[in-house]
Amino acid sequence: MKVVQVNTGRPYKVLIGSNILADVGALVKEALSAKRLLIITDDIVNPLYGGIVAESLAKEGYEVEFFVIENGEQSKCLTVYGAILNYLADGSFTRKDAIVALGGGVVGDLAGFVAASYLRGIPFVQIPTTLLAQIDSSVGGKTAIDLDAGKNLVGAFWQPSLVVADTDTLNTLPQKEIENGLGELIKYGCLMGGEILTLLENDFTTDIERVVELAVSYKRDIVEEDEREGGVRRLLNLGHTVAHGIEKLSHYTYTHGRAVACGIVAIAKACLKEGKLNESDYNRLIALYDSYNLDYTTHYSMESIAEVAKVDKKAENKDINLVVMHAFGDCKVQKMALSDLEGYLL
Repeated sequence: MKVVQVNTGRPYKVLIGSNILADVGALVKEALSAKRLLIITDDIVNPLYGGIVAESLAKEGYEVEFFVIENGEQSKCLTVYGAILNYLADGSFTRKDAIVALGGGVVGDLAGFVAASYLRGIPFVQIPTTLLAQIDSSVGGKTAIDLDAGKNLVGAFWQPSLVVADTDTLNTLPQKEIENGLGELIKYGCLMGGEILTLLENDFTTDIERVVELAVSYKRDIVEEDEREGGVRRLLNLGHTVAHGIEKLSHYTYTHGRAVACGIVAIAKACLKEGKLNESDYNRLIALYDSYNLDYTTHYSMESIAEVAKVDKKAENKDINLVVMHAFGDCKVQKMALSDLEGYLL
């Protein structure tokens, strides 16, 4: 088992390994003194792993309850968020109790925000079961729900007490979810270059634990330096300005990973046009997407995407912080006027 220590305001460990879900109770007990736990999961993950996790937690003396949501981005909303809060309040959950997020990014974001806001904050544990959640969203403390106006517009920074990433759960993912995670994983290849890029250009599944460890370690270093995204953490938004626009315009029929792939390619094209990214690296990026048969095209116009970006959380007054790519391992944050964004992306 690989261990990544995250030293934020509330330090915690990210545990990465095969066949560790059955021991999650003992692992949680080392991190939490709570007695009562609410597992928030979805209707796809629960039949697969809910019983294993509940049994392991019960063996360690935890009282376990479930709140099961519908799988999908539509559950990351005010209505479901409010329902969970009322469940906790009606059940007399206290600050000595805790939340367990069992599932992908939607479950983790939603459960984390519930934990951050109920009684002004109770502990929570992340048990990510998708590639995207294991490499990215379960680490770093970003929690949120969506509004009609856009994605992740209501949330809080609230670090988990523990992250347990059992890579065996990736074996049950449908191909669509693997592609979803790959869209975000290739982002790390762009940001980091080096070993993770080499693994991606061969076959990342041959050493999945190492791939997860590399991505998590990179994000750990960024988050420790800039926990609340005032500076360098903005690099993790590579491709996301365009991606969030596409997701909203498509009513979330595009997966996050596919939207990020579209966003990164759009940025890469703009950087190529400006002479900031050389043609060799651009072609290498496209070849990487093609090698996994990832769709990085969209029929949405850059005009409509730029319009949606005006309410993106990365916008500041009339400016936006856009992450641009100069080379693999060399990405930078560039501030530009929102009015210039459409022309930049064309």
